[in-house]
Amino acid sequence: MKLNIYKISHPIIKTLLAHLHLNKKEQHYKYIGFLFIYEIFRKYIETNKIYIKQIKNINIIHVINKKKKYFILTNISNTYDIISDTKEILPEINIINIDYQSTDKIEESLKNLKIDVKISKILIIEKVTNNDKIINLITYLKDKKNLHSKDINIGCIISNEETLNKMGNHYPELKVYTTTIIYKNK
Repeated sequence: MKLNIYKISHPIIKTLLAHLHLNKKEQHYKYIGFLFIYEIFRKYIETNKIYIKQIKNINIIHVINKKKKYFILTNISNTYDIISDTKEILPEINIINIDYQSTDKIEESLKNLKIDVKISKILIIEKVTNNDKIINLITYLKDKKNLHSKDINIGCIISNEETLNKMGNHYPELKVYTTTIIYKNK
């Protein structure tokens, strides 16, 4: 497995995860998701500076580069609490609801999606990665949408080691962002 795994160890996320395990409160997913998406996208979002000349000074405003496209692909029914505030903070991000129970459902969800590889960043978000369905989605994106696996990023709060191994065997160039890895023999 040559998978690029980035374990996000933000101190606030660690604290919220500890509370999540103790209390099982869905409200914690909202905060974890917000910080998690922030940590992932801060590497990819490009900003432009706009200089506004005033009489005595110059104001600088940073705006998101409109030439770039940012997509979050997720099953919203499973991850709504994670992504609910994303559009309020980053309205430029396109959140696409994906049902990836089968290849037919993936195709139905993505049939009208136009992705330009040169200007697009793709992030697939899940709470827990514990089955092969995400591999079906990646395969579809590669085969039907002509994306390279290096252009696809996976964000999952909890990852299963076995699923990560399968992803690594199929798509070693993927970048996976996670907070916790559950090991099979532990």
